[in-house]
Amino acid sequence: MQTNYRVLIVDDIPHNVEILETSLEDKYILATAGSGEEALEIIPTFRPDLILLDIMMPGIDGYEVCRKIKANEHLSYIKIILVTGKALVDERLKGYEVGADDYVTKPFVIRELEAKIKVFLNLKRSQEIDQLKTDLLVLFAHETRTPLNGIIGGSDLLLLDDSLDESIHQTVQLISESGHRLLDFIDKTMFLCELKSIPRLKMIKQSYEQMVKNVIASLSKVAKEKEVTFDFKYDDEFDFEAEWIMMEKAVRYVIDNAVKFSKDKGKVEITLAKEENNAVLTIADDGEGIPPEWIDKIFNEFSVKDIVHHQKGQGLSLATTKHILEIHGGDITVSSTVDEGATFNISIPMR
Repeated sequence: MQTNYRVLIVDDIPHNVEILETSLEDKYILATAGSGEEALEIIPTFRPDLILLDIMMPGIDGYEVCRKIKANEHLSYIKIILVTGKALVDERLKGYEVGADDYVTKPFVIRELEAKIKVFLNLKRSQEIDQLKTDLLVLFAHETRTPLNGIIGGSDLLLLDDSLDESIHQTVQLISESGHRLLDFIDKTMFLCELKSIPRLKMIKQSYEQMVKNVIASLSKVAKEKEVTFDFKYDDEFDFEAEWIMMEKAVRYVIDNAVKFSKDKGKVEITLAKEENNAVLTIADDGEGIPPEWIDKIFNEFSVKDIVHHQKGQGLSLATTKHILEIHGGDITVSSTVDEGATFNISIPMR
């Protein structure tokens, strides 16, 4: 059964092209080229999803063709499998250096090549879907921020009017709170998109325990509304290099979730300790806990236990925290007992 995927076969030996055509013509839309120059002419109009590219060709060789394709931002999405008789490690490494996705040495087993083609076409589709999600989120964020600022600004001004009827005041309060929640979601979404682009880290030396104190202080108003208290313990100094703006966000997200999911008049216990060369921050709440089947899912993006009735919004926060820690070479884990609370452990190397 033929799919809509487009495969370009580039080889200067007609017999090699014929073998590949015979094997693939029932599965993919094919085009062929007998030289690197011809391939570069065909690609903009044929728009292949994958190229089977010979290396040794007259004129422009496969390495240069691959380099030109990957240097073009409009074509760099194309998957390239080098198909060649060159078998030395240095030759394969050169292929990867110029942007090839994989390497098949002649003579090859056609079933193995077909399997590789399928893998890379599936990978390309997944990458395109991920990119589409990211683009839509960024577009949504940009298009929503301006009207949201107007809604939030207007409602916050109305809340200052003491002449408002109580029922109207409550409605305006709801509008303001909803606007702030949506803006917070947009900010988290944009930040997560930035993290995925592998940002440069601005590493500076700073006090970890002081940063945690600052986060606790900034969340005092939220905690006071639920009458939740903090118990922060540490017995050493923790000064080391990190991207502290990111780290503060990560710690804030976890402590904020602990407050949200704690019982009213509950307690959030926070401990900072050294384990070998790592600083381990433990954050424990006394809330409803996390069901065992959700332990492995809560760090996934947009994961929530009940998407229909979801209100507290932990999905993006924990996914973002995990990204931040992985960028630093750290990790976050969780243990929980239902109806007794959850405990998060943030571990980060002390550089």
